[in-house]
Amino acid sequence: MIRRLTLRNWRNYEDVTVEFETGTTFVVASNGVGKTSLVEAARWALFGTVASGGYAAVRAGAATAVAIIEIELPDLRILTVERTLAGKPRSARRPPVVRLDGALVPHEELNQHLISAYGTEPGFLAGLTMPAVDRDRDKPSELGLEDHLGRYYGIDGLRNAVNQLKTKRKSNEARIKQIKATNSTSSQRLTQLQNEVEQTARRVEEAATEHKALRDRVDRARERERLKADMQKWQDRHSTWTEAVERLAVRVSPDLGRPVDVDSVERLLDERLADLDQRIETIRVEVAVNVTKDAALTANEQRLDAAHDDCPVCRRPLDDATLALAHEANMQDLSAIRNAILELRTAETDLLAQRERVKASQAEWRRISQPGEPPQAPFADDDPPVAAAQLAAMAEVALGTLVEARASHVQATRELDEARAADESMLELESLFRQEASLRVAVEATEATLTELLDETIRPLAIEVDQRWKALFPARGDLTTYSDGNITRTVNGHSLPYDSFSTGESMGATILLRLLVAQMATTADFCWFDEPLEHLDPDVRRKVASLLSRVTSGEGPLRQVVVTTYEEPLARHLQARDRHKVKLLDVRQAG
Repeated sequence: MIRRLTLRNWRNYEDVTVEFETGTTFVVASNGVGKTSLVEAARWALFGTVASGGYAAVRAGAATAVAIIEIELPDLRILTVERTLAGKPRSARRPPVVRLDGALVPHEELNQHLISAYGTEPGFLAGLTMPAVDRDRDKPSELGLEDHLGRYYGIDGLRNAVNQLKTKRKSNEARIKQIKATNSTSSQRLTQLQNEVEQTARRVEEAATEHKALRDRVDRARERERLKADMQKWQDRHSTWTEAVERLAVRVSPDLGRPVDVDSVERLLDERLADLDQRIETIRVEVAVNVTKDAALTANEQRLDAAHDDCPVCRRPLDDATLALAHEANMQDLSAIRNAILELRTAETDLLAQRERVKASQAEWRRISQPGEPPQAPFADDDPPVAAAQLAAMAEVALGTLVEARASHVQATRELDEARAADESMLELESLFRQEASLRVAVEATEATLTELLDETIRPLAIEVDQRWKALFPARGDLTTYSDGNITRTVNGHSLPYDSFSTGESMGATILLRLLVAQMATTADFCWFDEPLEHLDPDVRRKVASLLSRVTSGEGPLRQVVVTTYEEPLARHLQARDRHKVKLLDVRQAG
């Protein structure tokens, strides 16, 4: 992910360093302030791509502009790339300065470091993780998805083979046009070869069926293993939670005055806290009553002292013995009241201490991380329990068998064509026809294999894109994603091409495809977008913004999404909802 971007004399940024974090960062400001300039500079610094006339990015009055980007690679090494852009149109481009963990490395090795880190060519990575230099080319079909999938899944050799075979076939066809003739062969030999062609065709069909069945089993096994892993993670979290709650239950049992089981901890703590609050309140009321009594008795004592020989109430004469008895009785009552107050305050202190312990235990309970709802249980399968890796190896063997069967079919077809060459004088033409047949079959067989493999690789991605499309644009038809990056949607039973999508629909589809390809078919951990929300209607804008704010929370490799926008209120609302994952960068405060 991109950690830091330093710009010197880049458009309206004279000297600025911008820090980026994990999660989703909304770069906010009104138009013309410099949001797009940040994306443009990051793309130039990392990939060296800039629009025609890019020298205009150099700040007025400066000779050059410098962009320095610091990236934390997936293996946690730090890659730093510094590029200098000359302010003159025809100036020679300077090579970048590249550092890995602070040590200089040859700039020629930059692409290899990016390939090794992110599992794809830099050209594809640039189109996937950054907006296109030309906005008119910022669409799925321009990504080069088919070539990337071929490289990513190791089947690009088939594409090279198809291109070579097509080149040979064109050359062969040009030669055939120069020669015209007829030929014949023996009926018995021709029948024998025809049978061989049919037999090899059946073997191809059987091998293709077997390979497809194994691929389906691999997909089911991988899904089953994923569900088992999710269930194990949940069980581990649940065990950790249970152990923590059990330890807490043991500690709080003395304060609760009874043994506590795991399921009752929260309820008993709440009940105990309520009981303690009630008892403390009762004691405080009793203390107040006794303080009032103490004051009254003290006043009585003072009145007795002032009474001398007359009763302070009835004014009757009192002798010394009666006064002494009255003093003694009053002092006994006063002593009893004061002892009661002391005992009540001691009890209040004990209860307050106990309440603090219960409150601390309640706070500890709330800090214990909940395991959450249990995930979906692994589904039952009629197939015997075979590991996905073992099934994948079996599917690889089946693919080899399929390729061999197709090669045998091609060979049989070639021999059949060769047998049709009977006339000695037409050997050259017959040879050309044989080559044409062989090349045609080879191209068709190789293209069929390539198409089949590409369809298999794009299927999971296409399903995910369609599901998320329906969440953004309900009731607008199914979305189909092809291996070459083309996207269509179904409208009243007809396929509507991508170029016929509305601006909002095309932007939504492009965002979904870039995010899902990054997560499912690369190890790219960052993805930047330049003003994607401005092309959407309000409802879809909120959904897309919410999606972008949550996309880094999953288990995929994506750790950072940066979105430029002048939809500042929406960005601030999303940040308020999740300040840990959503950041706001106001470029009006930079530059």
